Parts: sequence; C-alpha cells; structure tokens
Amino acid sequence: MSDWHEQNHLSQRLFERTKEALATAMSRGCEDWPLPAPPLSDDDFPVRPPDGPERLSEIALALLEANRATFDQSLEQIGEALVPHRLSLMANPERESRKWLERRFPEVAERALFARLEILLSQALDPDVPDSDRWWVAIALLNGLSAKDSPVARQQGYHLMESIALALPPGSWHGGAEPGPHLLDWQEGREAGGSQTLRAHSGGAFAAGWLLDRMEEADPPRPVLVEWLDLALARSTLVQPLNILSRLIRMAGDGDNLLACRIAGLLPRSWDLDPAAISLQDTLLSRGENVRCALAGSLDEIVQRRGIAALPLVDRLMSDESAAVVRIATGSLRLVQTLDPDGFLNRCLQAAHHDDAGVQRRFAQTALRDCVQLDPTDPKGLLIALWTGEDEVVRSRVRELLLHMVEDHPEALTGILARIIQMTGPEGLEDFWRVYRIRHPDQEAELQERLAEHQV
Repeated sequence: MSDWHEQNHLSQRLFERTKEALATAMSRGCEDWPLPAPPLSDDDFPVRPPDGPERLSEIALALLEANRATFDQSLEQIGEALVPHRLSLMANPERESRKWLERRFPEVAERALFARLEILLSQALDPDVPDSDRWWVAIALLNGLSAKDSPVARQQGYHLMESIALALPPGSWHGGAEPGPHLLDWQEGREAGGSQTLRAHSGGAFAAGWLLDRMEEADPPRPVLVEWLDLALARSTLVQPLNILSRLIRMAGDGDNLLACRIAGLLPRSWDLDPAAISLQDTLLSRGENVRCALAGSLDEIVQRRGIAALPLVDRLMSDESAAVVRIATGSLRLVQTLDPDGFLNRCLQAAHHDDAGVQRRFAQTALRDCVQLDPTDPKGLLIALWTGEDEVVRSRVRELLLHMVEDHPEALTGILARIIQMTGPEGLEDFWRVYRIRHPDQEAELQERLAEHQV
C-alpha cells in the first residue's frame, strides 16, 4: 500500500475516533443544562438557545464533519507536536510517525477537539460578527473536555476559559509587552498596551464563572480546576471577577487532602492579590498533617513575599504538634534573620531544643551558620545544646562550624569550648580535638593554653 493510502486510512481512523470522543465530551458537557448565554451577540440576529442537548450534539458532529479539511490540517500540526524527532532518523520516518500516532489515539483525538474548539470560540467571540450558534457548541464542548485531567486540558483549556472571561478570540492578546523606555517604539505618555489593560467582560466573566462552578461542583472537584486557578492568579484582573480566592478557600476546606496540598502552594501569590487570603491560610492550617506540611513547604516564598507579616505563620508552624511540619518549617528560619534579628535567635533556640532529631538536623543544616554569624559568642547556647546532644549528624555540623571559628573568632571559640567543658567535662571535647589536631597540628597547645586561662 502506498504512503498516500496509508496516510488516508490513518486520517480516517483518527477522524472516527475523534467523532467518538466528541460525542462523549458533548454528552458530558450537556449534563449541566442550561448553558450560559454568549458574551457577545449581533443585534441583527437575536440569540436562540439550542432546542436541547441531543440537538446540540448533532450540530457539533455536523460541524466537525463539515470541516474535514481542517481536521487533516490539525492532524499535521498534532503530528509535529507529538512525534519525537528521533523517528526522522528511521529508514521510513513517515510510516513510523503514523504508527506512533495510531498508538496514541486518545491524545490525538483530544488535541484535535481542542483545536476545533479554538476555532469555534474564535467565531463565537468575534467582536465584529459573533456567531452565537457556535457558542453553544463551544461552551458545552469545553465543559466536557475539562472533565479530564491532562496537560492539554490544563494549558489550552485554561487559555480558552480566559478567552471567554475576556470575551476575546483565543490568542488575540498574548505577546503584548508593557510599553517602556526599554522598547524602541516607546513614546512617553502612550497608554499601556500589554496584558495589564485587559479587563474581564461582564458576560464573559459570567460564562467563565459558570464553567468554573461546574468544575467545582463535581464530586470530587475536577483536578484540572486547581491548575486553571493557578494560572488565573497570574492574570490579576480576573481574580475578583472570577472569585478565585473564594473558590480556593472552599476547595481547601471541602476537598480531599491532595487537593488541599496543591492549593497550599498557591497561598504565596494569593496574598499579593487579595487580603482575603488570610481565610485561605486559616483553612489550610485546620486541615491534616500533610496539608500543613505542604503549607510549610511554601513558607520560603510566603516569607519573601510578605516579609514581617509572615512571622505569625512562621511561629504557628514552628509550634505545630507534628514534628514533620516543624521540620519543614525550620528550613525557612534563615529568612527570618533580617526581618526580626532578636526573635530569630529565640526561634532558633526553640528548634535547637526540639525533641525530634530531624528538626535539630534541619536546623543545623540550614540556620545554625546564620546564628553564628549574627553573634559568634552564642549567647543562647545553641552550639552547646546541639553539641551535647546524642545525634552524630548534628554534632559533626557543629564541629565544622567550631573549626571555622578558629581563624575568624578565636575568643568566641574559646568561650564556647569552656562552657562545653563546664557541662560535660574535658572528655566532652574529644571529638573536637581529634579533628583539630589533624587540621591545626601546630596550634593545639596555643588553644589549650587560652582555654586553661579562660577557665581560671
């Protein structure tokens, strides 16, 4: 069989599979009936809602079959995106590429439907001649396709939802840079033409909100919804019209732990956009241990964004009943030093005396050096407390810091060693002297002499 016939047969098989996927998506999308009205309409052609879900599914299938040439064109673009480059090195790259696509029928069909959906929305949201008939198919199809969690649904699906909220054809606004002296064609006084000038359309925001409501009301909420809300946080003008923070708060409280953990990663940017994020924080803190661990994992970014306002959250996580939460939060203590130097040492003291060895290890690895640099005399006894503990990993870290003080802070080192001897006796420094003799064989007598004088 010639390559042309093979390509034709593959295209037909993929087209049939796409029609099956279209029927399934339309059936799912029309379960949430009635559909929202189109954001744009032509005054000369009044909007006529479809007769029913069955009729709308028939129209969707007819539109797909009427644009078979467009499907073949989309199939070429899908092949370029999916087929790996290494197949071009085969003896018959065209045949190997067809085999590759044939083994991936579901993904090819999904991509083909999203490509068709983009065309439908471009026609429905055309500001000059909006096609309301295609709107009904587009919104039902997008509702059906968003039920699946896939990379295509996350990225392209969000892009189409954003198009609806802005009531603009897909792709008509991306790539615009903010005017400024860094651009060659910049003119002083010219209005901004980039993404910051975009505003949600009232009808579009209602339709997009309807779609998000359906995704949120699913049991459980559709996983792709959190990915969409994550992307929406980057479009500040959509946060309020689409009630992004309210949705996150509801899902953080009602969703499962895995969903709440994902939402915890969105808290830092939420603070930049809406003061109501304090409710989201409180909701996350009331959830299980793994959710609080996820929140502690975002603590670095929260401290960097909120500054001193993040200190209450730091203290709350550092006092958590779960050692795992405290262990993760301890890794962010180093960021508190510049915000609250006095409180920094007190928080470090809490970590150094924690019952969990993992917390002490985390502290010794991430923040102990900052404590030494802030005050080499160790007024809180952090080095001494960790040295006298039983964890060898922590002690080796403390020993390295003490050895680094030989040149930079000899007097402070002498005082710390004397305090250790007072608590443990001379045998408490055996591990220190063992390494010190190797690194500074000529200075041991001098340090011993200073230490004897200090103890007198």
